[in-house]
Amino acid sequence: MIVFLHGEDSFLVNRRKVVLQKGFMKKYPTGEVFVFDFEDQSESSFVKQSLSVCEPGLFETKKLAFFLHSSALDETREKGMIEFVRDFSTKKSEDVTVCFIESGKIKKTQGIIKALLAYKDTEEIFPKKEVRNIGVYIEEELHSIDDQARFSREALQVFAKLLQDDTARIHTELEKLSLYKPGEVFEKEDVLLLVSGSAEEVIFEALDALGNRERGRALFLFHKQGMSKEGVYPLFGLCAGQVRRMLLVREMIDRGIRQQSEIATHTKIHPFVVQKILGIIAHFPLERVKKGLVLLSSLDSAVKQGEKDPLVALDMFLWKF
Repeated sequence: MIVFLHGEDSFLVNRRKVVLQKGFMKKYPTGEVFVFDFEDQSESSFVKQSLSVCEPGLFETKKLAFFLHSSALDETREKGMIEFVRDFSTKKSEDVTVCFIESGKIKKTQGIIKALLAYKDTEEIFPKKEVRNIGVYIEEELHSIDDQARFSREALQVFAKLLQDDTARIHTELEKLSLYKPGEVFEKEDVLLLVSGSAEEVIFEALDALGNRERGRALFLFHKQGMSKEGVYPLFGLCAGQVRRMLLVREMIDRGIRQQSEIATHTKIHPFVVQKILGIIAHFPLERVKKGLVLLSSLDSAVKQGEKDPLVALDMFLWKF
């Protein structure tokens, strides 16, 4: 049997691999499992070894072989793998299952991929989750971890905004919340206390809080991010980049250009980032954004010259912007 697992969500692809392996060992306690990663090793001897384990055993031993990153093989070895796939598909072996795994976007025109798509018995695809529908996935994932726990509406929105489509971190952070409040309702405060988003997301959240005159919340978010291994200083550069993008979007709006796609085209900013900026820009008139850039530049220079502590400078930006 040939199984083909692939997709751009490497976490979900790998988790499915683990599930298949555990299921196989539970069903066949005396079975054998093999893992060959052709991205790490692709020598002829290694490839031959991987193919040899797929031969039926003398005692009808059940076997499960994982072939990872076959697409990384060079042209000669790839041809050999294609021939193996064709031949193996005709044998219809009940004792040996070969599971081919590809993380990332597959190239359907590549020889080995074309062969797998043509001769596989089972195919499972794990695309990246769509950010706009991530809330549904988060609730399903939470139910699988703690079927009694749930999010308040606001907490779910904050959680989704912080983690986006990062399924690996979603799972980790849900486990953390479930240990903190097993079987309970997660509130917005719980999420802000325990969950860290990417630095970019933290900046969006903090600027949104500033726009809504929630300086305390903005301070909390920045201080929390400043405690990460990267420290406070990188936040200055990220803030400056974000405020510059806000300036470009603000200028487009003031010129009467309000469509997300048009703004993205004119400013060369990614449409998704434009969309996020449009969600907060109403609170930031042009003059305020310009003053924010000047303030950041001044504070950044003071920090570099040792005149101000980075955390103090960051607090000053949040209070004055």
